[in-house]
Amino acid sequence: MEIIDRATAAFGPYRTSPQPASAVLADIRALGIRVLSDLPAAVLREQIPADIAEAHLSTDAVSPHTGQAMERPGFMAPPRAADTAVAVTMALSILEQPGIHPAGEALRSLLEAVREELTQISTTSIDSWGRGISPVLQSVHLAALAPSLRPSEYVRYRIMTETPRRPTHTTRDIEQRARKIPTMFWPPWTIRLAPPEGIHARALAPVLAALLLIPDSRTSLDQAAGLIGDVIDGTEVSRLLQELDDLPQWPDIATALDRLADYLGANSTPIDYGRRRLLDYTGLLPHDRWLEICRRTGTPPGTGRRERIARSQLFQRLSGLPAESAPDDLGGPDSAEFRATSLRFTALQTPELVHALQQEALTFLASHHIHDEPMTWQPPATLLAGLSLPGPDPAHVDLPRLHQLVRERQHPVQHAAQVLGTTVEAIRHVLDEHPAPAPPLTKSTARATGRIRQQARQAIPAERFTRLYLDEHRSLQQIATLTGFSRRVLTDLAKEYGIPLREGPKDYKRRGTVERAWLIEQYVHRRRTLPDLAREAGMSTANMARWAKTHNVPLRPRGGSSHSQVLRAIDQASRAPSILRPALGGQGASERLSRFAAASPYPSLGAAASGLGLNTFTLVAQINRIERELGGRLLVRAERGRPMTLTPLGKKVLKAIRKMQDNTMP
Repeated sequence: MEIIDRATAAFGPYRTSPQPASAVLADIRALGIRVLSDLPAAVLREQIPADIAEAHLSTDAVSPHTGQAMERPGFMAPPRAADTAVAVTMALSILEQPGIHPAGEALRSLLEAVREELTQISTTSIDSWGRGISPVLQSVHLAALAPSLRPSEYVRYRIMTETPRRPTHTTRDIEQRARKIPTMFWPPWTIRLAPPEGIHARALAPVLAALLLIPDSRTSLDQAAGLIGDVIDGTEVSRLLQELDDLPQWPDIATALDRLADYLGANSTPIDYGRRRLLDYTGLLPHDRWLEICRRTGTPPGTGRRERIARSQLFQRLSGLPAESAPDDLGGPDSAEFRATSLRFTALQTPELVHALQQEALTFLASHHIHDEPMTWQPPATLLAGLSLPGPDPAHVDLPRLHQLVRERQHPVQHAAQVLGTTVEAIRHVLDEHPAPAPPLTKSTARATGRIRQQARQAIPAERFTRLYLDEHRSLQQIATLTGFSRRVLTDLAKEYGIPLREGPKDYKRRGTVERAWLIEQYVHRRRTLPDLAREAGMSTANMARWAKTHNVPLRPRGGSSHSQVLRAIDQASRAPSILRPALGGQGASERLSRFAAASPYPSLGAAASGLGLNTFTLVAQINRIERELGGRLLVRAERGRPMTLTPLGKKVLKAIRKMQDNTMP
C-alpha cells in the first residue's frame, strides 16, 4: 500500500535507483507470476506463513469467470486473496533486501527451486515475465545468475558493480575506448593483475587490453582482439580468461576492469593508441643516432644486439604493440636468448641513457606531426585501491636497495626479484621508470674501456688525430661526432700521442658546495624536500637538483611526504625502543612494524596475508625489509608440517613493538 500511495519507490534495491510506483508494482507482479506458476509446494511451505500457505494450497485455483480450474496459474488474476498474499509475500521477500546483490541471492533461491541448474536460465529470460519491468529487477536477475555466468559474461554485465546491467554502449563507443588502450596493457596494471606463476605477464598484457573492451558492450572476444591490434585472437583471450577465473582474486580483477572502463569513459587520455598503432616505425632510432646517444651518455654501443634491444623497446613503449610486431629493419626479438639479453639491458641502462631515448622518441613523434602527446602514459593506480590482486605492487619495491642489487650480479633482475620478494616484471618496470645510476669503474669495465681505446687507436692513428685537431683546428666534440668515440676517449688518446689540448672556457663555479653524504642523509633518509634543503644551503632549488644529479642521487616524484610528516616520523623514532630505531627511518615504517606484529601469530606468511587482507608479496617484501634494517632474521619461515615461528630476535622485536604501541595509545 505504501508503494501504491507514493509516486516513487526508493527502498531496498531501489535505494540507489528510485523507480516509479508503476514499475515496482510490475516487478512484484512479474515475481508473483513465477511463484504461482512454477514454485513447488514444498518450497512454498518453507517460505510462506503456514496459514497462508495452506489456504493457498488447500484447493486448486479456479477461474472467477468459469468456475473451472485455471490451467495457467499466475498468468491470470488470482481468484482468492490467499493466492495474492502468497505472490506478494514472496515477491517482497526478494525486493525488500537491502541492495541489488542481496536481492539477487534471494531471487537465486527461487530460480534454483524452479530449475535444476541456473545455466538453464538466460540473462534475458526475465523479459518474458511481464511488461514494464524496471531496470532494477533486471539487475537483480543478473546478480542472481552470477554463479552460472561465463567469465566473459561476468565482465560484460559488470556483475561486481553495485548495479549489474545489460550492455548499453554502442559499437562506436567501444571503438573510441579501444583508441585509449595500448595493445600491451599498461605494465604496472599488468603486473598487479597477473599471478606470479602460471600466466606470463607478456602473454596476459594483450588479453587484458581486449577484456577492457567487454564491460557494458556487446563486442565479442574476437572483435575485441581485433580492435586492440589483432595480435591475438578470441580463442587465446578466452583461454587466459578461464585461467583468471580460476584465481581466488578473480572478482577483484573484474572490479579493476570495471573501474578502468568507467575511468576511460569519463576522462580523455593524452595518447591516441589507435593512431600510434598505425605509424610507420621504420625510421625509429637510426644507427647514427644510437652512436651519438651512446657517445653523449657514456654508454658502450655494443656489437649490434644492444642497439636492436634499445630500438625494439622504444618501439613497444611508443606504439603500445608487442616488440615482436616491430618492422623487420628494427630488429625485433627473435629468440629466448634475445629476450634474456633484453632483460639484462634493462638493468644496465642509466638515467642518462633513458632520458636520451625518451627525447629521441619525442623527436620521432614530432616527425609524424604529433606534438601534444607524451611518450607513455598510464591510468592512476588509485583505481586499484582496496582490491586484493594476485600480482605485487611495483610502488612497494625498495628503490635504493634495488639499485644496489642490480649492480652486483650477472643476472641482476632475477636476483633482485628474489631478494625483494617480487616478480621479474615488477623489477623490469621499476628500472624502466627509475634506472639505476651508472656503476663505478671496475676491472671488467676498465677492460672494456681498454678495448674501446684500442679501437680508437686503430681508427684514429696519431697522424690523423694531428691533422684533424691541429691542422684543421677541429674541436674534440667535432672529432667525436665524426668518429663515434667519446670526448673522454679522445682526451686520453691525445695525451698518449703527446698532442697538447687547447684550453677550453673556464668552468663556471657554482655558488656553494653540497656534500654527497649530507644530501643522501637529508634527502633520501630523512626525506626532506629540495626547496627546504636549498633554503638551508642558500641556493636555488634548481641548483640543489643539479647537485643531486652530480652525486647520482635519484629524485623523488612530486607528491611525497611533507617535511612535517618526516619530522614527526623522526621524533617517533627517537622515542621508540632502541632495537626498533634502525627500522623507523623510512616512510611507512610504523605500518610495516605493525604488520609484522599482526602477522606473527599466523602459521605462515601466506595465511597472515590472507587474514590481514594483504597481498602475500607485499607482506613478504615488508618483513624482508625490516629484517635487513634490523640486521637479522625475525621469523623462521613455515615448511611442510611445521608452522612459522619467531626467532629470538623476532621475539625481542615483537615485545618492543607492543611496548611502543602501548605508549602511543591515548
